[in-house]
Amino acid sequence: MRPRGSNPLALGVLGVLAMTFAVVVVVAGLVGGEETQAPAGPETGPVATRSAEPAPDGRTEITPPTFAPPQKLNLGWLGDSKVALAAQGSMAVDLRYMQRTDTAARLKRNPLYGTGQMSSTACRASRPSVQPRDMLGYLNAVTGCLDRAWAGKFSQAGAVFLPPRRVYWSRPGRGPCGTYPASGAAAYYCPSNRGMYIGLTHLIQQTDRVDPAENHVPYLSVLAHEYGHHVQSMAGIGGAWWWEVSNKSKAAKDAHSRRSELQAQCLAGVFARAVRAPLGITAARWEAVLRMEYSRGDDQNGLGLRDHGNGDHYAGWLQQGWKYARIGYCNTWAVAASQVS
Repeated sequence: MRPRGSNPLALGVLGVLAMTFAVVVVVAGLVGGEETQAPAGPETGPVATRSAEPAPDGRTEITPPTFAPPQKLNLGWLGDSKVALAAQGSMAVDLRYMQRTDTAARLKRNPLYGTGQMSSTACRASRPSVQPRDMLGYLNAVTGCLDRAWAGKFSQAGAVFLPPRRVYWSRPGRGPCGTYPASGAAAYYCPSNRGMYIGLTHLIQQTDRVDPAENHVPYLSVLAHEYGHHVQSMAGIGGAWWWEVSNKSKAAKDAHSRRSELQAQCLAGVFARAVRAPLGITAARWEAVLRMEYSRGDDQNGLGLRDHGNGDHYAGWLQQGWKYARIGYCNTWAVAASQVS
């Protein structure tokens, strides 16, 4: 969950982690128990979407993952009795707060996985252009649709949902996760302030300069991916995976990062399917997005990193969400390593 290339916040990770564990939990009563911990997570480096690189010559073959869980999932023991009660509609629980022993449950048996298909969502957004004001209007309109769609899913799961902060900038600046634009990133999500950081013209420059008036879907995909990281954060997934590998090797962290990034891709596909009709996501536009996402894969972009997944999987999990429109089908934490390589 770090920006591509050099990370100016790397030296601050340990310090911020230490502060995270020292935070007094003011909402402990929501989850219950004196042992309840503060939200887990690095709370430092942004979760970034890489710049797209030119796609390989010729038609790209994209292999979607074969993982298809049953429609009804056994959520099992969720780590806290009040979480189970929330799933029955008796109260809302903040899934970001957990004990260290709850991390596996948050990842593999998250209440969101049992909420079924995301229904078609009403969404109105004027097409963007290269003009910053048009891109701002588009991003704000689609983010409003994302807010409604995901708030409904958290409500189904009996969980607390807070919308992300929108930082759609036209001039470089600095936030809790560092400066923006981030090196090599088209956009990023900052968990420490629930902020989505997207540059109105920088996004176009970093997305193969696709004319947004001709195909707005690549920009929707980037936005929905970053929003997917916010969904993970609110669901406790973002904190849980970092807790599991915070003191482990870089290879272990990269492996969990791949599962996180590919899940965000899948969640983006789920939303895109839900708004395909009102936003005019045609088959041709979607295929162009899949080719672009393929080019972002670890084996395609030339960055030498192994933290986002290869091209087949980076495009394939996006297609997985589009095909099934079910959050349970985005459970990248329950699949073999070969599906998230």
